[in-house]
Amino acid sequence: MRKKRLIILYFITSLIWIYSTNYVINHFVPSGLVWQLERMKEVFYVVVTGGFLYFFMNKSKELNESKQDQERLSTLINSMVDFVNFKDGEGRWIEANEFGLKLFQLEHIDYRGKKDSELAQYTNFYAEALINCEVTDEEAWRNKKITRVEEVLPVHDGSTKIFDTIKVPLFNPDGSRQGLVIIGRDITEKRDMVQQLEEREERLRRTEKLSVVGELAASVAHEIRNPLTSLKGFVQLMQVEDPKHQLYYQIMHDELNRINFIVGELLLLAKPQLVKFTTIELKKILHDVISLLSTEASLYNVRIESHFPDENFPIECEPNQLKQLFINIIKNAIEASINGGQVSIFLDRSEDDQASILIKDNGCGISDERLKKIGEPFYSSKEKGTGLGLTVSFKIVQSHKGTIKFNSQKNQGTSVSISLPLTQEIPIDNDHKTA
Repeated sequence: MRKKRLIILYFITSLIWIYSTNYVINHFVPSGLVWQLERMKEVFYVVVTGGFLYFFMNKSKELNESKQDQERLSTLINSMVDFVNFKDGEGRWIEANEFGLKLFQLEHIDYRGKKDSELAQYTNFYAEALINCEVTDEEAWRNKKITRVEEVLPVHDGSTKIFDTIKVPLFNPDGSRQGLVIIGRDITEKRDMVQQLEEREERLRRTEKLSVVGELAASVAHEIRNPLTSLKGFVQLMQVEDPKHQLYYQIMHDELNRINFIVGELLLLAKPQLVKFTTIELKKILHDVISLLSTEASLYNVRIESHFPDENFPIECEPNQLKQLFINIIKNAIEASINGGQVSIFLDRSEDDQASILIKDNGCGISDERLKKIGEPFYSSKEKGTGLGLTVSFKIVQSHKGTIKFNSQKNQGTSVSISLPLTQEIPIDNDHKTA
C-alpha cells in the first residue's frame, strides 16, 4: 500500500514539474534560450529522480536486510523452550517469544509498548506474577549487573512452576536505562529431581544408621541381658531379705527394667523380623491401644478422643507391630500434651484404598530442627529417651509398605499422618485370620 502511494505521488509530482516548467519557459524565457533551458530541465529532472531512485533502492535493501535479520531473530527466540523477553528502559515490552506469550496467556494481546502491570489487566490468573516481575526488574536495574532470580508461576491444576530467570540490564553511555533482556528457564522438574535425590539420600542415610545400630545391637544386647538377669535376681533377693532399704531396691529394679526395655528395642532393630501378615480389624487395634493408654493419659490429665467411621477396616498386617507403632505415637502425644490437653485420633479410607490414621495433639510441638532428625536412633528430646521408639515405628511402617509424616509447630501441637495399605502383596497366614 505504501509503495502504491509513492508511485502515485511520483507521477503527480512529475506532471506538475513538467507542466509548470514548460509554462514558465514558454511565457517568461526569450525564444533563443528555450532550447537550452528545456535540455537543462530534462537533465536536472533525470539527475534528481535518479538520485531519489538510488536512495530508495538502498533504503529498500537495508529494510529488507533488517527485516530478514528480524525474522531470523524471531525464529531463533521462538524456537527456544525458555521464556525470552525484551523490554525498553521504562519496562515496556518490545518483543517476546511464543513460549512467553503462551506462558502468560497473552497470545492474542497487543503487548508491545505495555508494562507488566498493564498486561496484568488482561489475565487475572497471572496478574500477581506479572506485577511481581516488575519488582524483580527494578532489582536488576538497581544492581546494574546480571541478576538471577527464581520466579514462581501458578498453574491451573493448582501446582506451581519455578523459573530460573536471568535479567540483563542495558544502559546508555550517559548511564540512563536503555533496555532489559530477560531469559527464564523452567526448572520445576530439575528441582523435583533434586528434592527426590535428597530424599533418597536421606533414606539411605537413615538405613545406614539403622544398619550400624543393628550391628551394634546384635553384638551388645545379648551380652547385656546375661548379667542383667543376674542383677535383677540379686535385687529381688535383697528386697526380700532387707526390708530397710526397699526404696533403693525399687529404684534399682525400675532402672533394670528400663535397661531391659531398651535392650528389647535394640534387638528388634538388630534382628530381621519375619513378618507374618494376618487380617484383623484396624479399629479393634486402635481401641485396644486407647484402652491400654487411658490410665497414663489420666495421669497427665489428657483426654483421648477417637473419630472412627462406622464401616469396617480389615487390614492385612502384623497386629503386634501395629499395636507397638500406635502405642509409641500416642504415648508421645500424651507426654507432649499440656495439662488438660487433648489427643485426637482419626481413621479414614483414602482414595487409593489405604487406611489413613491421623494422630493430633495440642502440646508443645516440635521445632523444625528436630523434625529433620525425627526417627533417627539415639536422638530424643526426652531426658531419659533413647530415640529408639520412633526408629522402631518408622521401621514398622516401612515393613508394612506404608508412609508416616510429621507436621508440627512450636507450642501449637503435632500431627502424625500414617498411611497403610489395607492389603499386602504377599501370601497371608490364613491359619491366624481374626475378625
